[in-house]
Amino acid sequence: MLKRIVSIFGLLLLSALLAGLLTAAAPLPVPTTTFQLLSGLPSTMNVGETATVVVQVTSDQEFLFAQMLPTFHFPGRGLMATNMGGDRVHDGTSASLAITFIAKNSTADLPDEEVCPTAGVAPVAFYAGARYPGGYIASQRFPAQGFYCVTVP
Repeated sequence: MLKRIVSIFGLLLLSALLAGLLTAAAPLPVPTTTFQLLSGLPSTMNVGETATVVVQVTSDQEFLFAQMLPTFHFPGRGLMATNMGGDRVHDGTSASLAITFIAKNSTADLPDEEVCPTAGVAPVAFYAGARYPGGYIASQRFPAQGFYCVTVP
């Protein structure tokens, strides 16, 4: 009788242990993240002019951080970001991210790399993303395909 009670108790203990492990290993729910472009780049900028790109990130779960970074087809030519490291906001469910671009010099001599309709433009894009606990990352490229083609006369 004692042997039977010990084996039943052992089985219950093993079941509780396995249930705890399986519950702890369950993945976190995938957050719903939206990225909205509030202000983009103009198609033409004069030397010395600035334009600020703003993206609003919203989520149904708290993120560890949200970040936006620029990317250039011709780095250092035509356009530059005044904050090359991008913008970053820690801990939240909503963030407004901004990168300011400055027209550094003329784009007239830039070649046609077939990423924009014509030569003489600075192809620029940027990425916004949010990182969540557990390692999940949501991101969006602006524009979704191709580049913003900015002319600096």
